[in-house]
Amino acid sequence: MNAARGLGDTSVNARRTTLVVVALALLGVALRLPFLGVPPGPDESGFFIIGQQWRDGTSLYGDYWVDRPPLLVTIFWLVPSITGLRIVGCLAVAAVVLLVGLAAYAARGHRAAVAAAATAALLSAAPWLGVVRVNGELLASPFVAGAMVLTVLMLRDSARRPHLLALGAGAASAAAFGVKQSSVDGFVFGTVALAVLALTRRERRTQALTLLLAAAGGALAFAALLVAWGATRGTDPVGLFHAVVTFRADAGEVIRESASSATTDRLREMVLAWLVSGLSLLTVVALALGVRHRRDPVVVATLATLLAGSAVALLGGSYWLHYLAQLIPAAALTTAWLVGGPGDGSGDGSGAAPETDRGPGRTRRLAVLLVAVWLPVATVVTLSDELSHPIDDGPAEATGAFIREASAPGDTIVVAYGQPNVVLDSGLTAPYEHLWSLPIRVLDPDLADLTALVESPERPTWVVQWGRDGFATWAVRTDAFSEAVHEHYREAATVCGRTVWLRDDADRSLPAPEAC
Repeated sequence: MNAARGLGDTSVNARRTTLVVVALALLGVALRLPFLGVPPGPDESGFFIIGQQWRDGTSLYGDYWVDRPPLLVTIFWLVPSITGLRIVGCLAVAAVVLLVGLAAYAARGHRAAVAAAATAALLSAAPWLGVVRVNGELLASPFVAGAMVLTVLMLRDSARRPHLLALGAGAASAAAFGVKQSSVDGFVFGTVALAVLALTRRERRTQALTLLLAAAGGALAFAALLVAWGATRGTDPVGLFHAVVTFRADAGEVIRESASSATTDRLREMVLAWLVSGLSLLTVVALALGVRHRRDPVVVATLATLLAGSAVALLGGSYWLHYLAQLIPAAALTTAWLVGGPGDGSGDGSGAAPETDRGPGRTRRLAVLLVAVWLPVATVVTLSDELSHPIDDGPAEATGAFIREASAPGDTIVVAYGQPNVVLDSGLTAPYEHLWSLPIRVLDPDLADLTALVESPERPTWVVQWGRDGFATWAVRTDAFSEAVHEHYREAATVCGRTVWLRDDADRSLPAPEAC
């Protein structure tokens, strides 16, 4: 393959491959369409609230604080609605399918491109990976896949302007990090690939070093532009560093100290999803391929990326299912290396040192068959289960609807603690800067700021007690806050087991709560 070959190749076989990969991208989109109307989750709601009001305000992003980089908030600033966000999620899936297909084609040829694209399309539609709603992992994935494409292209012996490709790969990796700081997959893939190239191809060691420097330059340039863009919207660079980097260390300690049975349950669910979805099978395949083809930069880099993504999902401590979505690009490339080979029109496209490959043996054929059966079956089963048992956000929707109907213009709301989907459903604004429970536990563990708010003239009109057993939950010290609420508020209603408090000096006509 010369440098011009790719999914845009004019050969009949390449055109056929292009059509198949595009069809698989459309399949990935189609599998998400039934979930466009799913009620917004807490993360979608919170990021949407923050993005829509992002300006120079009293906190990191306008009047709210969140431990995420500016590119994620920019996306939520640009989308007009939750439905618009879901459409962006569909476009992200299509982009990932197309890009991993292109990366696989550039390195291994036609069959590899189809295998990678099919894997990405199926995994991107698997509800057990938390992809029904749009999350940071999903939005970062196109940038990761783009970094992988550029890395594969720059490694080729015949690459034109490889340093420009490296610059782009670094920028794409930084963009993924700019969506969610745990999305380091592009950095891992590129760094490991260049390290293997330097170790196995002595004549390319100098080039590998200069490519690494070019990639680092691209990453730093993009990061600088992103920080500068955030500053124009009022986001302080020093505060941003604290939110994106140092806060996570403090948060990890709080998560470990306050872990409950629910944390263990989520870990169990994550491991089960990893096993059943096919990610476990692909990880085993990647390990086997990495050992067999340890002189191949893209194969070893894919294994390293898959392991790094798995470590990130586990070390985060919260064990949400959507953390597994970060593994999709690397998992998709794993099937490409399993199916494709030097005899599939790829030549030496990966930059690998020459090695003897006697073709697919019985073990490889069995692995191909197992993956080809497992992934579609797992996706169909999980999709069917999700469609027959849709997401139930009854308490959040009912509580938000109750307050929306009872509220008057200018009313405000605080939910103790977190649940920004209730805030969004209510149609009100929140005068407290923290919309999630984790920042509260880390930055306001005594609830001093929240207590001061409910004691001030600017206190919220409504306070929602989300815990069924009172305010004493989430490992925060609540005595002063609870006393302040009882002093300045009265119980207005109980909706789905959640107590809704109304400030004493407010008179509102209260509707009958919706059934849960």
